Amino acid sequence: MKTFVRLLAAAMFVLAPAAAAALEPYIEVTGSATVNIVPDRITIEIGMEEYYKPSSKGDSTIVRLSEIEKGVRRTLKSAGVADSLVVVADMGNYRDRGVSDRILMAKRLSATVSDFAQIEHISESLDRRGITSFNITRIDNTDIERYNRQGLKAALDAARDKAGFIAANEGLSLAMIQEIVENGPNYYETPSFSNVAFDSGAGMENMRRIVRRYSVRVRYSFEKKNTDDYTD
Repeated sequence: MKTFVRLLAAAMFVLAPAAAAALEPYIEVTGSATVNIVPDRITIEIGMEEYYKPSSKGDSTIVRLSEIEKGVRRTLKSAGVADSLVVVADMGNYRDRGVSDRILMAKRLSATVSDFAQIEHISESLDRRGITSFNITRIDNTDIERYNRQGLKAALDAARDKAGFIAANEGLSLAMIQEIVENGPNYYETPSFSNVAFDSGAGMENMRRIVRRYSVRVRYSFEKKNTDDYTD
């Protein structure tokens, strides 16, 4: 699975005076990394509601929720979604007295798919009648912990490189680490998108990556370089 890592590093160079309190002089830097992850576990919700269908005699007949659900499940199955990955997220409705004295029952199904090709197939194949909503509610990756470790390592590497550059520029060498503070990751910075357009798939491109940013603050003690090491 392809993952893109962009390293960003910001630094704060602090030379604490030797006489200040009892603190050792230190260099403090921040390192950050951005990881873009391709999701392989995507949750969608499909809302359904009963509706009245006109008949040839001029009357209307109600299309029951069970019939609408059969069509939805048939579409999900054609997209390769197993029945075990489809659950009822909600069921029920309220009576709109301005329209009818009868309650039109409603239900939402939640399904888990592995890629956006399945979502596009479902959105193109789904019968629009009786469908009230089609939402992407969550994107995730089954190997997210490995990406977390990768992002954290990249942030630490960025901090170390920045601290080494500053130390060398000032004629110093890094000693031991005094403190590491983890500030990330910032989870799921890709915004959720609701009511995805059936035909055009508008907005889906914004959901194709999970963006996580990792940040650390690292404090290093330092020492002056030994000038004897630089004799001609």
